[in-house]
Amino acid sequence: MKLGEVESHLKELGWAPEAHGDATLRSEHPSEEGPIVVYIRVSDEWLIASVVPFLATRGNNSFELSRWLLRQNRDMNQAKFAYDEDGDVVLTLEVPTESLDPGELDAALDELIKRTIQHRGTLRAAAEAAR
Repeated sequence: MKLGEVESHLKELGWAPEAHGDATLRSEHPSEEGPIVVYIRVSDEWLIASVVPFLATRGNNSFELSRWLLRQNRDMNQAKFAYDEDGDVVLTLEVPTESLDPGELDAALDELIKRTIQHRGTLRAAAEAAR
């Protein structure tokens, strides 16, 4: 699946993708928790979709946060938490593009949105309490 195909499919789903560099799309997905900004990068072999930042921490990450993120990663399919180069928490997924079809793309993006809604409020509340 190529970038143009992904963009067309996102539009069919009601997303509003916009170009964000050469091989990346940016789209805001509405939710009851507020808009979810998803960046989707397509290469020859992988589609990577990320919520960046999922939680802005600027690298001030506690051991307890890291343990919690690892426990969540163990229990999630496809979507995984990580730290970006700024030390912020991101939620990302990677799927191979070789035989990716629209149904698989839908399932992967649904997982990313579902996990964002499930965990974003919890992490924001914990971050506020820690301040």
